Amino acid sequence: MNRKRGTVVIGLGNPILGDDMVGLVVASELKRRLAGLVDVIELCAGGLAVAEAMLGYEKAIIVDALVEEGTEPGKILRLTLEDIKTTPKRFIGFHDIDFVTSVELIKAIDRESFPDEVVIFGITIQEPRCYQEGLSEEVKVAVPKCVEMIEKECGY
Repeated sequence: MNRKRGTVVIGLGNPILGDDMVGLVVASELKRRLAGLVDVIELCAGGLAVAEAMLGYEKAIIVDALVEEGTEPGKILRLTLEDIKTTPKRFIGFHDIDFVTSVELIKAIDRESFPDEVVIFGITIQEPRCYQEGLSEEVKVAVPKCVEMIEKECGY
């Protein structure tokens, strides 16, 4: 039996879709601030790639853009796998098969390596409508707050 490593933070996003890149921005900052303390992965993929990246860790923290109707951009939501199974939240970064399906598939294949805990931080954004670089002001303000929340989640 392989011993699991500590925590992995996985930031998701698309760097050419404006606010959709927020998970990558948060991950980049965490990589700088938590170097050597936790593993940080930046992915421009979703679904199976995310679920596979979690394998071998005790805890996985995912950060991604989230579209939630009626919610202003920049709100940070801390969710669990159960939350996203039971609520109609739509993450932007989970682009191939949906995240819940990919997690269930990976767990069925390799339950022993799957994290004991998965936490998702969703930062609300407006639906991406065009290609653009950089974050909106509302989402930019949420980045340091989300970084601090994830540092606390990691125990730092």
